[in-house]
Amino acid sequence: MTNANDERAFALLPLLGALASQVAFLTGVLYYFGWAYSRAFFGYFGVPAGTLGFSTQDYVLFSVGTMFVPLLATLLAILVLLAARRLPAWHALVSGRPRDTLRWWVRAFALAGTLLIVAVAVLVYVPTPFAAPLSVEAPFLLIAGAAMIGYASWLRWRYPTVLGVRRTPRTVMQVRTIALVAVAMIGYVWAVAAFAERKGHDDAVHQEAVRFVDRPAIVVFSVDRLGIEGSGAQVGELTEPNGRYRYVYSGLWLLARTSDRYYLLPQQWQAKRDRVFVLEDNDSIRIDIARNP
Repeated sequence: MTNANDERAFALLPLLGALASQVAFLTGVLYYFGWAYSRAFFGYFGVPAGTLGFSTQDYVLFSVGTMFVPLLATLLAILVLLAARRLPAWHALVSGRPRDTLRWWVRAFALAGTLLIVAVAVLVYVPTPFAAPLSVEAPFLLIAGAAMIGYASWLRWRYPTVLGVRRTPRTVMQVRTIALVAVAMIGYVWAVAAFAERKGHDDAVHQEAVRFVDRPAIVVFSVDRLGIEGSGAQVGELTEPNGRYRYVYSGLWLLARTSDRYYLLPQQWQAKRDRVFVLEDNDSIRIDIARNP
């Protein structure tokens, strides 16, 4: 026998499952965004992001600030679509010919959505002169196509009497919905990855343009001479009699820090001209970090 408290607890299970799936999806999107962003950002400096050993938490944190714009745009688009979803029914009602008008809306959305998805498939699989100019818009076209077909299907299911058609079986409707949602999610992840890569590349270019004002300044003390020179990096010898370190390197910015390595940029680093210096963290060096003046 179950009491009222048990029934309420069981009633919450679907809600908790839905929330868990949404959190898992959001975490996956943030991780993918952070991975694409870091790959583009560090790749601009010639450093493969995979060598930096970032964790899932690191990738999620990379995406927190830069994902604000895509998430805000997604929420606004959802609100606009929810507000406009009754427009075809209202238009059919006031037109005086509800069946013909609503059928026109259904056919228009179904045809437009199909054409958009076919166009994206052609752009992806068939080399054409239009593929490169539309590479940025392609994922949004895919999302729009899936949304239009889904909306046309919903209109047929919602207003079968007005349209003069038989209502689609619920099982068929559910399978169709899952397929269209999967297509839309592919487009969304595709769009997020493309945005992340552009954002990472643009941030790297901006860092170079402003001379890395946001990066910490690094001074390296070393027992042995290191191969750090040129492009603003400076080396000096320490003459302290009992000092452990003999060389000091300045004019360096910190690009990244891993558990056992420092990735350093010379002060006047330029793409395709300068290198990134990689120092292993061991007892033969000392790293001092300061604010970039």
